[in-house]
Parts: sequence; structure tokens; C-alpha cells
Amino acid sequence: MQPNTFGNLLSLTTFGESHGPAMGAVIDGFPAGVPVDVERDLQPHLDRRRPGQSKITTSRSEADQAQILSGVFEGKTIGSPIAVLVWNKDARSSDYDPNYYRAGHADRTWEEKFGHRDYRGGGRASGRETLCRVIGGSFARLLLPDEVSIVAFTRSIGEFEARDLPERLTINDVDRHPTRCPDLEVASRITETLERCRDEGDSRGGVVEIWIDGLPAGLGDPVFMKMKNRLASAFMSIGAVVGTGLGDAPQASKARGADFHTGVAGSGPHAGISPAACGIQGGITNGQRITMRVYFKPASTTGSMAKKGRHDPCIVPRAVPVVEAMAALVLADHFLSRRLDRP
Repeated sequence: MQPNTFGNLLSLTTFGESHGPAMGAVIDGFPAGVPVDVERDLQPHLDRRRPGQSKITTSRSEADQAQILSGVFEGKTIGSPIAVLVWNKDARSSDYDPNYYRAGHADRTWEEKFGHRDYRGGGRASGRETLCRVIGGSFARLLLPDEVSIVAFTRSIGEFEARDLPERLTINDVDRHPTRCPDLEVASRITETLERCRDEGDSRGGVVEIWIDGLPAGLGDPVFMKMKNRLASAFMSIGAVVGTGLGDAPQASKARGADFHTGVAGSGPHAGISPAACGIQGGITNGQRITMRVYFKPASTTGSMAKKGRHDPCIVPRAVPVVEAMAALVLADHFLSRRLDRP
């Protein structure tokens, strides 16, 4: 068992603790000869996830500057494991009491499992671990065809849900507002709520929605390696995620079949494709947009500890690039394995 490694043909191993010297990632199985530029391909994604971006995120100030240690030479991958390091510069361990266990966090369960824990900022169970996933996802994107688009955004936080959305979104569209909610009217209400949460030591949960466009039909497998369960497993591995589903899964579960299955039956080039499938049928992509939602619980640090420390009142805005990264890792793995599907 390799509990710190994700992926099959393309694997990501993450290491480091929130208040340790550094965080890092090792990407193995990456093909040789792929051009890589840190400032173009890696740093922008880390910048989207890093702390201290706005008034509604933690005030911990980390540049999260990536340093490639191995696997890249003269601007190209060389087929060996790619190791990337990010130094922790602004940890403040004095904020944490070794005898204090946050309800809902991994503080207690980690100690029950291992008998010893790093209590500083949650150690390895901290959300800071997700920067390693963003590193892996940044490399995974380099293996995807140019026409593939992966864009996640804040669908809702608390009781406020985005409704006024365009047919297509870009990362720039999403990043126009610190909440990463593209419905700007709703975004302003979310901001007011999160600023109040910050002042009161409270927190909120929410939903990240991801749109994946440009995929060919035929990715995924029909039984235990379905595209939907690979993506769901990837998303559920992110800290604070409490659920995920294709499209609006709760509503789909209540629908009448006659209303839900509106695709063309019979024969012909478009027969058998269901728009309601949200891009995946029988575990295999059908060539249409994949739409999934990822549900996050409220942040575990609340009360006086949240008031005096440096904590996100809501995880969702900074989780958006993490959700994208996990999707990219799954897709890159499937594109590599696709080479084995036919002679």
C-alpha cells in the first residue's frame, strides 16, 4: 500500500507537513521530451492556490515558489522522476496547542492511528498538502491535448449559489473575483458572509463545480476503473470534501426517467448519447462536457482559535485549482492508458 501516492501509469507522491521545512511532489511515469517552463506551466497554478490572496483567505504569507530538483534538463522532461520542492517560509507554530484537538479535523484521528502527530497546523492533514497536488496537476496538464479544457469554479458557498453562468468559462473568467464565483452578484454576497465569518471566528462550506470540455469519447473503463469513480476518488481524497457527484446528483436521483433520458435512441452518429449523463456513460466518456460537483464542509478551525490564528473561513475559493489538478491527473492517466486499448 502506498497511501501517499496517487495514480497508475502516471503517479504523484506528495510529502511534507504544513509547518515543516518544505512541501514537495514526485511525479513518476512522465514521458521524456515534454517542454516544461516553471513560470509558464507551474507557477501560475500554484499562485492561484497559495494563501494570503485576499481578505477572505488565510493571512499566512507564502510565495510558494516551485523549485524543480530532478527530471527536467534543458527545459524538457527526461523520463526520470520529477521532484519539485516548495519551501515553507511563514509558518507560525506558536498558534497551536499540542493538547488542543479541533473538532472535525484530523487532529484526534491521526493520533489514534499513529500514536504521535505533528500538531502544528494539522501537519500532513493540513490543506497546505494540496499545493503538492497542484504541482502534479500542472505537469499532468502538459500531457493533455490542447483542445481539452479543465475549469472549476465556486458554485455555492453557504446559502448563496451561482445561477447566472455563461455557456463556457475560462480560468480568467473564474479568477475575476476572489471568491472564484463567476456570478458576480452572488460573489459579492459571499464576500460579505466570509468577512463576517472571519471576524466572528466562524466558517462556511460550499460546492466547487468543474467543467471538462474537449475530451474524446472512449476514455475510461466499464467496470472498476470507470471515469466517474476515478474522478470521484480523486476529489474525495482532498481534505474537507464530504461528497461528489455527476452534475446535480441530488436532483438527478429524484427525476423521472422520461424527463431525464432525453438523448437520441436508435441508430445514427448521435444515437445513444445522453446529455443528462454529464459526459460519462457506462464509466466511459461520451464526448460531451463532463460536469461534476465537489462538496466541501465548513473549515474545522472555528471560535477563538480562528480569531487569533490565520485560517480560511471557507476552503472553497482556494480549493478550485486543487479540484482542477486532481482532474488533470486522472485524465492524463487515462490518455496514457488509452494507448493500450486497441492494437
